[in-house]
Amino acid sequence: MKNKLGLLIMILFAGEISFAQTRGIINPSFEIPAIDIATVQFLGAQNDPVPSIPGWYTTNGAYNGFQHPMEIWSTGYSGVVAPIGYGNQFAEINCSENSRIYQIVCLIQGEKIDWNFLHRGRAGFDVTEFNVYSLDGTSKIQVFETANSPQTWKPYSGSSIFTGATGFYQVSFESVSTATHNPAVGNFLDGVALSFHPVVEFIQENYSGVEHVGNNLPRIRVKGTVPTGGMNLTFAIAGGTATPGNDFTINTSLVIPEGEYSGSSAVSFSLPLTIYDDDTIEQDETVSISIVAADAGGQLLDANCDGQTLLTATYKIINDDICIIPYVNSSSPIPFCNGDTVLLHVSNVTNVEWSTGAKTLSIAVWEPGKYIVTAFDHNCISKDSIVVETKICECNVVVPTAFSPNGDGMNDYFRPLNANKCKLEDLELTVFNRYGDLIYSSTDIHNAWDGTFKGEPLPIGVYLWTLKYKMLGENTDQQLTGNMTGNVTLLR
Repeated sequence: MKNKLGLLIMILFAGEISFAQTRGIINPSFEIPAIDIATVQFLGAQNDPVPSIPGWYTTNGAYNGFQHPMEIWSTGYSGVVAPIGYGNQFAEINCSENSRIYQIVCLIQGEKIDWNFLHRGRAGFDVTEFNVYSLDGTSKIQVFETANSPQTWKPYSGSSIFTGATGFYQVSFESVSTATHNPAVGNFLDGVALSFHPVVEFIQENYSGVEHVGNNLPRIRVKGTVPTGGMNLTFAIAGGTATPGNDFTINTSLVIPEGEYSGSSAVSFSLPLTIYDDDTIEQDETVSISIVAADAGGQLLDANCDGQTLLTATYKIINDDICIIPYVNSSSPIPFCNGDTVLLHVSNVTNVEWSTGAKTLSIAVWEPGKYIVTAFDHNCISKDSIVVETKICECNVVVPTAFSPNGDGMNDYFRPLNANKCKLEDLELTVFNRYGDLIYSSTDIHNAWDGTFKGEPLPIGVYLWTLKYKMLGENTDQQLTGNMTGNVTLLR
């Protein structure tokens, strides 16, 4: 039937780093950290050098030994009791001045957000605005609610359509006024919750798979809360050269189970598409599928906050009824240092034998040489090979895992270090925060990162970096290049 098929050899090294994006309010009732009953404490927000309140940031300036403090009350202090069902603690927005407290959340243009919170005046009617600011806090983007409450807890709830561009924002509660006109007294807040209606899209625009395998089907990401009973997605054929019924079939609906979804590629759903394996010798064909509807409050929007909404995906059916020239998904030869281990992997086949005698799809090699794999599938014998050879490895680039830009003259800067007297010719160093925002970039070998962004010190935490470099060895004119990825902990 089939005469020959393509083999795909993939070379895998350890060291992949990824960050999942989730949405919602962290520490919604200010219960962490716990303080003694009937007390009040001033604690560092997330943008304070010593943060202790998870999730929350504040615009409040220096007070009581903190650069950015928040004021946390425990039930019974000064006669104020926490609202029933929301724990023992709550926050006073007016710590020492009219300020905002906020969390950084990814919002999607056009999405529907359900929200609720409780607000209380301290000495009379206090006013707080529930709103959205730009990520840098310089522009007010949208107002969801204005709370005007007496000296009793008053619940506020509603639904809003976010009108700003997709991206990360400060979802905030901003003190407008207090009954006493004292900027240090007023506006209690508790029980903050955001519920995002689920948004769906394809993970990417283009997919492909070998006809007889029918694998690597388009996948759908979901972000938000799918209610009890699940959410039904409806699909339609949007075009392509493949013939429905002959080359493929598609179930036009898919039920997403109830639950909370982060939008991660790791937790996604395969399109209900079936590829038929026939004996017809033909060109590669395509089928395009669109998501056309979602019930249970589902929204067809950008589900990973990258600024584009992918509602149509195209799948290419790679025909395997003729002999396809094998190809290798890597440069050949593969350079590696003595002591390294390289993983060679064959895809889209089931019956193979390597020149080492192994009959598994993956083999680990740690010696240089030419490695040949033979596949016996669909009455076709096909081969592919890859060369693994040693490279000059006396040159190493060392990247610190932590630094402390506190001005003490020790580890004040973050930069790659070239070891073994190698000459570093070129580099491109980039640093990102936990939201994926670029905060530092340099191609200057002598320009190190000092732990600031736009001149302002960044908080303690873990930051992701990428590095591209070129260098010359001490005893050779051979140019060595490399790409590295890792993370560094900023300490103070």
